[in-house]
Amino acid sequence: MAQQLDRLGFQALLARFERSAWRLELRGWYDEPDEGELLAQWLADGDPLPTLDWFADWPEWIAKQVAAGKRFERVRVLTDPLTDYLRWQLDVITEPALAAGEDIRLLPAAVAAELELGAADFYILDDRQVVLLDFDQGRVIGARLLDAAAELDTFCAIRATAWDHAVEFGEYDTRA
Repeated sequence: MAQQLDRLGFQALLARFERSAWRLELRGWYDEPDEGELLAQWLADGDPLPTLDWFADWPEWIAKQVAAGKRFERVRVLTDPLTDYLRWQLDVITEPALAAGEDIRLLPAAVAAELELGAADFYILDDRQVVLLDFDQGRVIGARLLDAAAELDTFCAIRATAWDHAVEFGEYDTRA
């Protein structure tokens, strides 16, 4: 049986990973609390600098994790065509996260469509915990912590498939 976590409980769990955190992002749009106004601003003027102030905590946190010998990786599944949200992510917030040490890979829509990746965004923490993210209209509202070894094996197989087919950010032409 899965353990239900609210948003704060999920954030606390993520903050406690010991060796590795890996995420699969399947959505073409997320509605996180601080992003909507900044995305609209970027769409209006294309200037990424004003949109980075709110984001500074994430690269700082990633850099601390990496300095402590931890890995933080993700595969971001893209849409075709790219949503405005994904274009903003790729143009504004991906490079600072990469510079901090996060390994972000991209999975083009056509490739993802041929793979069996399931339908849920999830994290694998320390190769022992699977956390399925719960959303309400694009906003993370909580998560479900799975506890069965068989479920872990399934999600580790999805991770391996996604990682093997994804490309590094620098290899992906974001103008396409």
